[in-house]
Amino acid sequence: MRKLPGLFTVFAGVAVLVTVNAASATPPSGQFSSTEYGRAQQVENGKVVASSNYDVQSSTYTVAPGGNTGWRSAPGTMALAVTKGTLKVEQAEGCAGRDVAAKTSVVLPPGQFRLLNSGQEPAELLVNFTDLPNGGGSPLDGPSGAAPSCAGFAAAAPNGVSAGKSFRGDVSAYFRQAHAGHGDQQGAYPTKELAVQAGKDTFMGTFSLQPGFSTGWFTHTDHVAILTKGTWAFFEARDGKCEKVEEYRAGEAWVHSVHRHLGAVQGNETAEITLFGFNMRHGDPFPVFDSNPDHFDFSHSPPADCPTQLR
Repeated sequence: MRKLPGLFTVFAGVAVLVTVNAASATPPSGQFSSTEYGRAQQVENGKVVASSNYDVQSSTYTVAPGGNTGWRSAPGTMALAVTKGTLKVEQAEGCAGRDVAAKTSVVLPPGQFRLLNSGQEPAELLVNFTDLPNGGGSPLDGPSGAAPSCAGFAAAAPNGVSAGKSFRGDVSAYFRQAHAGHGDQQGAYPTKELAVQAGKDTFMGTFSLQPGFSTGWFTHTDHVAILTKGTWAFFEARDGKCEKVEEYRAGEAWVHSVHRHLGAVQGNETAEITLFGFNMRHGDPFPVFDSNPDHFDFSHSPPADCPTQLR
C-alpha cells in the first residue's frame, strides 16, 4: 500500500490535501469522499444493544405535517435523531408520550411505538434499528399494528411517511471474529452494548473509500457501521506483528466502542461504510478523517508491537 505524503479529507464533496503535524502519527493514506445525513444532540443517557445473528439498519425518513407511522414494533433498540421539525413519540411501555424536537436524539428500548408529526413543517429523522431478523423488512415497512391498551392512544393507519436512504447489515461476523475480542466461535458474548451519553451528538454518514485507502492507527468513539460495498479489514498488534483481526464484506456490520486499530480497504473495489455514530462532542462539524479528533483521533503513535503502517 502506497503511503501518501499527507492525507486527503473532504469538505463539501471536494478532496483537499492537508499536512500532518504529528511526526509520530500515522495519518490516513489514499482517497475517499463522505456524505453527511445529519446530526442531533442526545437529550439523555441511553444504551444501544446489538445481538449476534441479527441485522442492524440505519435509515433516513421524512414525516409530512399530520403524518404518522402507525403503531410499530421494534425488536431491538431504536436510536432516533430528529434533524428538522418536531416528532411526537408514543410508546406502549409505560404508556408514555414525548416530543423530540429538531436537533435532538433519543434511544428507545425494544417495544411498540408510534411517531407522529403534528407540526406545520416536515419532520426529518435518522433512525438506527438493532436486532432485526436477517433479511427481513424494516419496522417502518408494511401495515401497522393495533394500538396498545393505553388511555389516549388511538389506532392509526400510517400516512405521510417517506423513506430516504437505507443501509442494512448482519452483525454476526463481528461476533464470530474471536481474536478481535468480541466473542468466540460459540458466541460466548452474544451482545454488544454502547453507552450513549446525554449532551453529546449522534450523527449518520457514509464514507466511500477508494482501493488502497488506509486509516493509519487511530481511535474513534462509539458507532454502528454497515458495509454496503467492497471488503474492509481492521488490524491490531498481536504477538509482535500487525495482524488482521476483523474482516467484513458487503452486507455485514459491526458495533465498535472506543479502541485503537488500523482499517484498510481490501482488494480492488471501493468500500462504502455507513456510520451511525454516538457520543460526538456537541456542535463539532461532521467528522471526516483527521478533522475531528473527538471522533477520529490520529494523534496516537503505532502500537509498539506494530511500529509501521501496513504496506
